[in-house]
Amino acid sequence: MNETIDRFFKAYFNYSDFLIGYDHEKTPKPMVNSTVNQNGYYEWKPINGTLTVADYSKIEQKFHVKFPESFIEWHKQYFFLDCSCQLMGLPISSPTEPLQHIIDNLDYDLAKELIDAKLYPFGDEGNDAGPLVFDGRYEVEDNEYPIRIYDHEYGGDMEGLSEIIFSSFPKLLECFIHYIQELKTRKNFEIIPDFFQIDPTGAGKTGVDYWLEWVAMEKENDEMFGD
Repeated sequence: MNETIDRFFKAYFNYSDFLIGYDHEKTPKPMVNSTVNQNGYYEWKPINGTLTVADYSKIEQKFHVKFPESFIEWHKQYFFLDCSCQLMGLPISSPTEPLQHIIDNLDYDLAKELIDAKLYPFGDEGNDAGPLVFDGRYEVEDNEYPIRIYDHEYGGDMEGLSEIIFSSFPKLLECFIHYIQELKTRKNFEIIPDFFQIDPTGAGKTGVDYWLEWVAMEKENDEMFGD
């Protein structure tokens, strides 16, 4: 798993030519990688994380959730101020507000309803449909739960729960890595079907319809607005 995590961060930190932040006064000096422009923006760089498994355990106990071991290992590797691509947004890790993004994903009314159903919010779907959730309704080794989306328009009704779109968090990372690396030479709608081979028991099984909807939408966008 450590190799996948290392590959993820190497790929993500090379995803953009520069990483942009705002409000540098809240950012530790070692993370500021440029001068601050007149609008308050600056380039940032990641620094090694210092959070421990015990820090995450406190959140799990407070909010009555369980995180996959891989998710904890991934999140505590670095402090970083952004972690999103077009398809999804994952929780950031700021040294000045440790674990706050993870807490924010758990500390609102809908999230509490989902947690009661053993669905643990941890990120955001790329079209703002709602949170990515770990499906903890069935026990699995190391809490490596499958991942679904909950459509917030359903207000807590389980009809809003999608099929499994990734079989586990490590498979999400592998697909994320592949996607952002391939974007340099291919169009996004050409890349997404590769998820079916990377994650055959999740994205390539119950998640097929969801990902094909992305493909169709991005093809249409490319035809309308592409070069």
